[in-house]
Amino acid sequence: MASPHTEPPKALVFSLLPYWGVVLLWMAVISLFSTEPFSAENTGRYIDPLLRYFFPHITAAQFVFWHSVIRKSAHFIEFFILGILTYWALRRGRAPRWRMAWMLQALGLAVVYSLADELHQALSPSRTPSLADSGVDSFGAAVSQAVIYLRHLLLSRVSPVQ
Repeated sequence: MASPHTEPPKALVFSLLPYWGVVLLWMAVISLFSTEPFSAENTGRYIDPLLRYFFPHITAAQFVFWHSVIRKSAHFIEFFILGILTYWALRRGRAPRWRMAWMLQALGLAVVYSLADELHQALSPSRTPSLADSGVDSFGAAVSQAVIYLRHLLLSRVSPVQ
């Protein structure tokens, strides 16, 4: 019989599923973005018309630069979101609003997943793995944790209740 302070294993799984299911779903989206249809060669087909529409006089060199900026921004945003979702899953509505352990765990998971994502790209014929991309990913996750911490500081000044 389970003690009154612990949930039975089945109940624990169902209580974690809404939180970690979202994290796993987002990780699947990131993995999808690491496939051939989202390679630089293929995304150029979508980004080029948009850039040319908004900036009709863009040069080839400018296009290459902005295409790269857009792709690196996507890396940053993907892992910024992963960092937030992972922290949310670790916290699961529990008090206090912020813990260093949750931050480090969320950041650690995002960094490990960024490396796994680059390994995944190494196995795809049209993709190129890059530790620089993993660095951009990790930076996105780190910024997400800074935002969460700053939000915590702001809310703790407004409300004394953690």
